[in-house]
Amino acid sequence: MAVHEMNNPELMPSTDKDRDINIWDFTMLWAGMTINMGAFTMGAQLYPGLSPWTIIGAILAAYAIVTSILILAGDIGIRYGIPFTVYIRSCFGYKGAKIPAAFRAIPACFWFGFQTWVAAVAIGKVLEMWVGYTNTTILILIFGVLQVVNAVYGMKAMAKFDWVAIPALTILIGLVTFWLLQTNNATIGDVLAAPSLDNGSFWFAVMAIAGIWITMGLNSPDLTRKLERSRDHSSKNFFIRNRKPFIAQITGLIVIGSGILMVGMIGGILTGTWDPIEIVLNSMSSPIVLILSMLTIAFAQWSTNTAANLMPSAYILMNVFPRLNFAQGVAISGAIGLLMMPWVFADNLLWFSVITSGLLGPVAGIMLADFYLLRRGQLNVNDFYDPKGPFVYQNNYNLRAFLVYGVSFLCSLVFINLAFFVGLVISVVGYTLLMKPIAKPAGEVVLQTES
Repeated sequence: MAVHEMNNPELMPSTDKDRDINIWDFTMLWAGMTINMGAFTMGAQLYPGLSPWTIIGAILAAYAIVTSILILAGDIGIRYGIPFTVYIRSCFGYKGAKIPAAFRAIPACFWFGFQTWVAAVAIGKVLEMWVGYTNTTILILIFGVLQVVNAVYGMKAMAKFDWVAIPALTILIGLVTFWLLQTNNATIGDVLAAPSLDNGSFWFAVMAIAGIWITMGLNSPDLTRKLERSRDHSSKNFFIRNRKPFIAQITGLIVIGSGILMVGMIGGILTGTWDPIEIVLNSMSSPIVLILSMLTIAFAQWSTNTAANLMPSAYILMNVFPRLNFAQGVAISGAIGLLMMPWVFADNLLWFSVITSGLLGPVAGIMLADFYLLRRGQLNVNDFYDPKGPFVYQNNYNLRAFLVYGVSFLCSLVFINLAFFVGLVISVVGYTLLMKPIAKPAGEVVLQTES
């Protein structure tokens, strides 16, 4: 295996100079990722199968699970500065790591394409009102290119965009909610008391919501490796060491993310449709408010796509094809997302999200078991970039990890309503038992962490 295959410069451990994202930028990044129409649509599609209060319970349970995984996985980036696609070399082998990483890239590209389509349709409605003409295909291409260009300039550029977009989006989403209630002569109390069929599954809902973010749970090190370190970043106290990402994710993910799902639920209950564009068109009587609402829908996709979808898939592509740079990885990821035409599957987002949670839950379990239970948080970072290091296993593939992954995924399909839980638990137990005889924690060696 050639050295360049292991040591793509953009996948090397982040230096202190690279860590230029402060806690406020980090919070805005998370807020930007959570304000998206995929979450809005998910909240709307859960009704009438579940009651409003049950949906709210599922939202809070899902985000509690996701935040826990984000913090646990993010500690890898805080301490060692290595991205997800590099860390899983220790789990699956130097070459084997490319396979689960590719599975992670599928939903990233899917959601990029879907949300770009939503934005293009929303902008198209504005153009129809202004000039009487629109072309969705052209708008998809234009909006896709704009997002790619923004992402190419890195997390700092994404955060700068979010500082402008998020306050405006928050205000406009509040106005949309107000107009929905006013137009339908309803109150929040009426929404919460809405009758339901009660034929849905609470845990299926939890898995569907968590499935949107389990992808970012895996890529949490990609974000935290860019976060400014505290003076006590080397503290042995886990909570002190990770207090910055915890605060940012409580605010940006749980508070903002739960809010956008609940707004989607309100829209679904009051209008009977999950489509955010149809909800706005049927509820907004003022042309100005209607135009602002459509622009809100469009730019909400931008704030999510850059950090949550383009950046992770770009890192994965750079690991699979080491000669790529970040800009090329972002551009290819965007092109794949559009070629997938995910809008064709818009009526089945719940199922796509649940299957995603079953596909990636075992990867999360294996990754966390490897770091916490087997290596006890102690890594020799040089091992991850040494083609003759300890992660060669069987011809650069760890067959034990793939056996555990396959069994975990199949079991998650059998128990589909508990897909994520089943895959996570079986993978943690199975990987720990099979790997314990051969995996040993290393003496901590941090590579290139000083600027």
